[in-house]
Amino acid sequence: MRGDGPLPLIAAERTLRGLLLLAAGIYLLTHTGSDFGSIANHLARSVELDPRRHFIHRLIARLGSLSRHEIQLFGAAALAYGGLELVEGVGLFLRRRWAEWLTVVATSLLISFEIYELAKGPGPLKAAGLAINILIVLYLVRVIRRTRAG
Repeated sequence: MRGDGPLPLIAAERTLRGLLLLAAGIYLLTHTGSDFGSIANHLARSVELDPRRHFIHRLIARLGSLSRHEIQLFGAAALAYGGLELVEGVGLFLRRRWAEWLTVVATSLLISFEIYELAKGPGPLKAAGLAINILIVLYLVRVIRRTRAG
């Protein structure tokens, strides 16, 4: 994939994210009875985050109040989205046209949600994520057009 510009990076990012989401989905579905609030509290302390800080405390409380059903839904959603990301990544590595289109469509659909989230609560990470996804869509559309014309 030498000379393909950022395509190998996009493929690697999608593949890695897909694998992480699949792992998270499997973990959630096999640990539906876990106390995720306690796990989050332990994790926050281990990375030296103060669980008494407002945002951290709210996050821990929310995770602690998740029902079994909610954990199952999050697990299933992580599996589905992870599968989609993995298919995109592998298809992009293999330079498949359908993968380029799939990535354009899937990423474009999420941009409206990212704009909503950014408007609801602006932040540098949200803005960066939105900008990166817009750049990915524009780049892939250019790649698709160039290969179709050539």
